[in-house]
Amino acid sequence: MEEPLPPRLSRRSLLGSLAAAPALAGLPARAEPVTRSIPSTGEAMPVVGLGTWITFNVGEDPLGLDACTEVMRAFFAAGGRMIDSSPMYGSSEAVIGHGLDRLGGAPGLF
Repeated sequence: MEEPLPPRLSRRSLLGSLAAAPALAGLPARAEPVTRSIPSTGEAMPVVGLGTWITFNVGEDPLGLDACTEVMRAFFAAGGRMIDSSPMYGSSEAVIGHGLDRLGGAPGLF
């Protein structure tokens, strides 16, 4: 009789476990964002920005607008400053504008 194989560790489970590791180790769960300097100005910018293609193309859907605003709120709370957008992303630019209006702007937004 064959023994059953052990369950495979999914990518999602592994990443979730790694995300919980600092809390389990008693370390702070959030550190300051990693930054790089803009060569021409020396301004420090976080290396991770907020992309808006597809996700922010919600048109005038009230639930979608609220969800995107909450994504932006969390992004700014975590130290995010750069939002990537394009007129080719459908309604994404208007949705960003809506979110910024609801949040009262975003100091240091790039």
